[in-house]
Amino acid sequence: EEVSKELEKSFRKRGLKSQVDTRLEKLERSDMGVVVTGKTSKDEAVKLEAEMLLVAVGRMPYTEGLGLEGTKIKVEKGFIQVDGFQQTGENGVYAIGDVVPTPLLAHLASKEGIVAAEHIAGHKDVRPINLRLVPNCTYCDPEVASVGLTEAKAREMGYEVKLGKFPFSASGKARILGEEEGFVKIVSEAKYDEILGVHIIGPHATELIAEACVAMQLESTAEELGRTMHAHPTVSEAVMEAAEDVHGLAVHI
Repeated sequence: EEVSKELEKSFRKRGLKSQVDTRLEKLERSDMGVVVTGKTSKDEAVKLEAEMLLVAVGRMPYTEGLGLEGTKIKVEKGFIQVDGFQQTGENGVYAIGDVVPTPLLAHLASKEGIVAAEHIAGHKDVRPINLRLVPNCTYCDPEVASVGLTEAKAREMGYEVKLGKFPFSASGKARILGEEEGFVKIVSEAKYDEILGVHIIGPHATELIAEACVAMQLESTAEELGRTMHAHPTVSEAVMEAAEDVHGLAVHI
């Protein structure tokens, strides 16, 4: 939610209006281009007219015509059900990507394919994918990326949470680039200092999130990430300082 508000603020500065919590109900062509009507979560009518409509999200599984009927393969809401090794209920049949009920992301589908191939080949050390460690990226400007739990979800799950946050406005490299919007936020577990989630909005967010993925894969603590030396000046220093801020040790804020 914090990242969403920051992105909306950035869009607003550029004259872009964000219509959130709104369901599309009807789409019509007009002399201008297109008319979109819908309703908000409060049941308020919304009508927008524009030259063009860009559909940027949304995919559906396509499993028709695969001959799944009469097999042990289970399909729910169009998605093929699989175990941690991507194996279906039919021995020797595997499924990955947009036909299975995991986030519809290319990098996840690629890893699913590797897991399936290794399992088929009989590798003994095959590990199921930890879906908590799947990076989510939005290629807008400023970029948005996250991995792991949000602050709200972590609290909901019963974790005692500590937070670290570092704004790109305090990053020397971000200031050099003239890209000072956004921040890095780290959600950590208070008792053991384990990093539960990392959320970034700002320059090169979709690149920086990889460091967070590695740290979480290795079960690093916020202290360990904060003590890791980062080159200066780089935007990656913002990740280090956000980790330092978990313990109130960030140097530049």
